[in-house]
Amino acid sequence: MKKISLIILLFSIPFVVNAQQKRIITFATISNGDTIPMSYLKEVTISGYIAPLTDSEKIKYAKLIRNVKKTYPFAKQAGKLLESYSIAMKDMPEKQKKKLMKQAEDEINLKFSSTLKKLSKSQGKVLIRLVDRETGSDSYSIVKELRGSFRAFFYQSLGKLFGYNLHSRYNPQYNEEDKIIEKIIYGIETKTI
Repeated sequence: MKKISLIILLFSIPFVVNAQQKRIITFATISNGDTIPMSYLKEVTISGYIAPLTDSEKIKYAKLIRNVKKTYPFAKQAGKLLESYSIAMKDMPEKQKKKLMKQAEDEINLKFSSTLKKLSKSQGKVLIRLVDRETGSDSYSIVKELRGSFRAFFYQSLGKLFGYNLHSRYNPQYNEEDKIIEKIIYGIETKTI
């Protein structure tokens, strides 16, 4: 009886050990006859060394974060609206395009004008550059395309009186403040700021 129990125990050990082992399925590549496992890693962003900030730089940076957080949702909505209107106007006759744009302008004024009027001057400047980031066109070109040259010239002239430039472009490669804005947006998107 003891021999039979021992034989059954010895034969069942490989099944118990095999049942406890986990199998991992992964991609692999064969190089010089060897199978090498592969896996894909998440994207990592590496930024350069940041020198310690002075007190005035900290205040300026905190203000820029606040301005981007307040204006970025508007810029995203502008990008979505512009895309939807561009699709809707694709095959429309010119007369219907003008009517749709007038209707869209009235709708946007009704929804956003009270909030946008409360923006500070620096928030307005950030918003103009963020609209360029989201749409790929500066604000002047968008107004010119959708509402005409006269309206674009009028808004540019009015903006110049208050310190705005609708021709402002978003360029994080060459503009240091735009680089910082890009980092802030990355922080907002990843919920680290």
